[in-house]
Amino acid sequence: MKSGDLLVESSSLQQSEQLLSITKFGDIPITVSAHASLNYTRGVMSSDEFLMVSDSEFISELEAQKVIAARRITLKRDGQIIPTRHVILTFDTPVLPKKITAGYISCDIRPYIPNPVRCFKCQRFGHIKTACRGSSALCPRCSEPGHEETICQNPEKCFNCKGNHALYSITCPKWKLEKEIQSVKVTRNISIQEARKIVHDRTPKTNHSYSAALKTIKNPDTPLEPIQTRQFQNLLLLQQKMKKLLR
Repeated sequence: MKSGDLLVESSSLQQSEQLLSITKFGDIPITVSAHASLNYTRGVMSSDEFLMVSDSEFISELEAQKVIAARRITLKRDGQIIPTRHVILTFDTPVLPKKITAGYISCDIRPYIPNPVRCFKCQRFGHIKTACRGSSALCPRCSEPGHEETICQNPEKCFNCKGNHALYSITCPKWKLEKEIQSVKVTRNISIQEARKIVHDRTPKTNHSYSAALKTIKNPDTPLEPIQTRQFQNLLLLQQKMKKLLR
C-alpha cells in the first residue's frame, strides 16, 4: 500500500483471526489490524414506509442484520431540510446484502456510490480542505484566487478540466472520472488507490503523438525480460511464509 503497509486478503473468518493474532513475521515484530474501511459496506434502502423512522431506530432494529450505522439522505430547499425516502445503511460485513427485512417489508439494497471528494480550498479532487497543501484558495465559480464565490462576477471556468463551468458541476469530465473511480472502489470493494489505477489504465489516452507512439513500440528482435525478477521472487517467498503461518 502507499503507506508502506501490506494488505492481506483472507478467505475465511478463521484465517482473519489467525492473522490478527500474529505478532512476529520471522524475527521481525509486526502489528496486524483490520482494514479501516474494506471490511464494511454501505448500501441505500429506499422506501416510503419508513419516512418517520429515525437513524437510531434503524440501527437498533436492524442490528441482527449487521447494520451498524444509518443516515437518511436529506435535501435543502428554500432553507428547509427535507428528508427523503433514501437511507444509507452501513453493514459490518465486506459483502453487501441484496435485501433486508424491516418488520414485514423486504427492501432491496443497492450499493452506495459517494460523490468524489473535492477540496474547498484548492478545488482539486482526492482530499479535503483540512488536509490541503495548497497555498491559496480558489473561487469555485471562476477558479481564480482572492475572492469568494458570493461576490464573483467572472465567467465560469473549471480549474480541473479547463471547461466553461463551475468547479462543482457534475457535467465536468474530471468529476465524472472521479465518480467512476468511486464506483469501481465500491463495487469491487477495493482501496481508492487500486480503483484509481484500474480506471486510469482503461481510460483511452488521447494526448500521445504519432511519433511518441512509435517510440513505445519495442523492437521485435529484442528479447523479453524474464518475469521472475528479484521482487517477484520476494513476493513468492512472502506468500509461502504466510501459507505456513496460516496452516
